[in-house]
Amino acid sequence: MEEIINPNEIMQEKVPNTNQQMGGSSSTGSQKTDDSFMPVNNNSSNLNENSLEENNSKNVLTDAQGEFVQQAEVPNTPQNTPQNTPQNTLQAETPQMSTTDVMSQNSFNLGNSNNEKQSPLDQKKTVSNSNLSTINRELEEKSTLKFAQELKLPYVNIAKTPLNLDFLKVIDIEEAKKSRIIPFFKVGNKLRVALDDPKSKSALNAIENLKKKGFEVMINIASKSGISEAIDIYDQSQNYKKIDLIDTVEEEKIQTYEKEIEDLTSLPERIKGLPAEQALNLINVSAMKTKASDIHYEPDKTAVRVRFRIDGVLNEVFRLDNDTYSNLSNQIKYESKMRLNLFTVPQDGRYSFEFNKKSIGVRVSSIPTPYGESFVCRFLIGGEKKYEFAELGFQGLSLKKLEKSSNISQGMILSTGPTGSGKTTTLYSLISKMNSKESKIITLEDPVEYTIEGIIQSQIDEKNGYTFAGGLRTILRQDPDIIMLGEIRDLDTAQVASQAALTGHVVLTTVHTNSAIETIPRLINMGLPAFMVAPALNTIIAQRLVRKVCPNCVSEREITLSEKKEFEFLMNSLRIINKSVAIETPQKVPKINGCDKCSHTGYMGRLVIAEVITVNSEMKDLILNKASSIKMIMVARKEGMITLREDGFLKVAQGLTTLEEVYRVTNIAG
Repeated sequence: MEEIINPNEIMQEKVPNTNQQMGGSSSTGSQKTDDSFMPVNNNSSNLNENSLEENNSKNVLTDAQGEFVQQAEVPNTPQNTPQNTPQNTLQAETPQMSTTDVMSQNSFNLGNSNNEKQSPLDQKKTVSNSNLSTINRELEEKSTLKFAQELKLPYVNIAKTPLNLDFLKVIDIEEAKKSRIIPFFKVGNKLRVALDDPKSKSALNAIENLKKKGFEVMINIASKSGISEAIDIYDQSQNYKKIDLIDTVEEEKIQTYEKEIEDLTSLPERIKGLPAEQALNLINVSAMKTKASDIHYEPDKTAVRVRFRIDGVLNEVFRLDNDTYSNLSNQIKYESKMRLNLFTVPQDGRYSFEFNKKSIGVRVSSIPTPYGESFVCRFLIGGEKKYEFAELGFQGLSLKKLEKSSNISQGMILSTGPTGSGKTTTLYSLISKMNSKESKIITLEDPVEYTIEGIIQSQIDEKNGYTFAGGLRTILRQDPDIIMLGEIRDLDTAQVASQAALTGHVVLTTVHTNSAIETIPRLINMGLPAFMVAPALNTIIAQRLVRKVCPNCVSEREITLSEKKEFEFLMNSLRIINKSVAIETPQKVPKINGCDKCSHTGYMGRLVIAEVITVNSEMKDLILNKASSIKMIMVARKEGMITLREDGFLKVAQGLTTLEEVYRVTNIAG
């Protein structure tokens, strides 16, 4: 007989179960044994009939339904413990669950599902036929086992092996039917397949195609009946046909897929029963569909709240039961390369997936709570991200000052605001403007969010001692012209950044303050002397992000009397500092409604409201003389600075956002 595969290439070790189904209880019991897979001794072909019978008496058991079960020892390895069991591959065992339970859980039924009442005579006939069928099936499996031993290939009772529907991506159902090959186990590029005829040309062609795809194929022999039943399971599985495991979504297919996830509240029911890998992917794609920037998983006593941050605002999307979340949280930790057996300490991790031919990075943070681990997953869109200042929302004098600052040869540009206010995006836009063949630009970030061609980008690693201050000292020895520093967090970093700005470098960085003018006392309060702050500073940008109204469903409402008075006061103030302001107090302002295009929020996208200060010679004198913030504001206003609130009202008058949004981000009582 022609040898199909080199026995030395066959992976004989037992690999743990990693394909838990969503919605089931997490395994917490003792070590289980495999009831379906048995590696065959290479010397088994020398066994005679009696020794084979003796061997079978030790390994062949009968379950409650009288079905044939093949036993194999499972090595006691760390991978087999519940804490260390990843969720995205198939295992040949199901902890604390019989084969019948597994088939029931997945709505797969290999046996007779006819539950109609029968007469006593019919019942006797049914029992007799069932016994005969069981005996015949046992004989077929024994015969298949002997056949596998003769070929020196592993044997598998494929009918007793839980099947992973994700493997239809490896070989589709039509090819499986034609070649009678069933993929049932996958770790990395190692793939186990079951077949009943290793000489079949269609089977050999299918195996060759799998090898061309990069798989290391290991053949297992199964009975003809087992292969037929497995094909029926794949063929009848409508669940997989409804929800694809999507890693890359083609543009032309986006709308079709979006229709499937229009009602996000239905996700919990759809997630139940799915493999954890597929469930996590479905949630990620749903979040991308809504243009969410973060996913928050928040467990409490009775359920787990899942919220998407859309346009800067958290929205509760659905709730998960605790059993479903238990498996999902393990999958998140596995994908993020977190330690699976740690539940009482915070962890950080990262993973990525492909969506619409773009690499989506996911930065994951976990913290322990009394009801389980809480996760925040931040999406980081890969590739270059370039914005013009006007696209971001900068207008008028603020825009002119920002464009002027992009041409400076030395000094510090500070962007300030709370987390999520778009500071980093503004700095990236400045960096893109400054980027040229004549300049060397180095960034020090935590993390690197967007990549820019022609720029050296470095990510800090505080755990290993690579901090902002230490990293800045290092990159100064790299002879840069322009430096972007992720954030000034302490005096040490502030001192090094200021010194760099005073020695012929352009330094762009961020700091957390409420307004542009507050940045100056903030640096001084850190411990940075005024004689370093004054000459180092060039431009300060304070900003917030407001949501833009959805153009598809926006309407207008009459302005209230109090709103009209506030508008008139602000417009008059603006005309005093800038006579070119020609916007009048509107009689109507935007009103949100909500539609399918904006996920019924009434908003679509965000834009900047900002105040920009250029630190001129007069301002530098005030800093050196430690003048009050009021005097500094007067000088800035004389130079044309508008406040965050004024910029927000201007954008309301232009119909770009709502008064409610301006009140929300500037903490004004409406």
